Amino acid sequence: MNQENYVMFKGTKDGINILLYEDISFTELESLFEKKVIESAKFFEGVKTSIGFQGRLLSQEEEKTLLDILSKHTTMNITFIRDIKKDQNSQCIPEGIILPEDLQQHYITKYHKGSVRSGQCLTFDGSVVVIGDVNPGGEVKASGNIIILGQLKGMAHAGCNGMTDAFVSALYMIPVQLRIADIITRFPEENKKGPKPPEFAYVEEGQIYVMPLA
Repeated sequence: MNQENYVMFKGTKDGINILLYEDISFTELESLFEKKVIESAKFFEGVKTSIGFQGRLLSQEEEKTLLDILSKHTTMNITFIRDIKKDQNSQCIPEGIILPEDLQQHYITKYHKGSVRSGQCLTFDGSVVVIGDVNPGGEVKASGNIIILGQLKGMAHAGCNGMTDAFVSALYMIPVQLRIADIITRFPEENKKGPKPPEFAYVEEGQIYVMPLA
């Protein structure tokens, strides 16, 4: 497994699930965890959520160490810690939920480090986290969710296989085109000027809505 996937964050309707790789020492995991948290700190800025650790059993001391890292590098407000079934292959699926095989790919997340340049198309059968910008002329397509830890100025298509409950989130969202499942929206020019808070886009009653991420 690529080291980038030894620690993974997955947003769900219940909160944030944190998948931890089992077959490495806790010392190595701690270092990778801190690196991942630092890289993702802006996305968690001011977020109020529950979290759950998954993939390996943690002692109380180990769990406290990871929580201290979250507290040190983010302004996340953790409401409570959820118990999640220890299952490395479940890819952060909450306990008690068994998904059909054709939906399981939506719970697999690809992390892309670096910006998506003009003319580049990043496609993945699952969810995508881009640690960088999506520049004008660049495109990200995912069958699951899309999270941009940077500026979204190009095109984003979440739920490209028809998943209408997918979402798109970015620290600065001014896309050329934004699409969820088969629903398309464009941002008016007046919405592309000036400072903006982190936002997320979702589908409700057949329309795409964009809300501040708070």
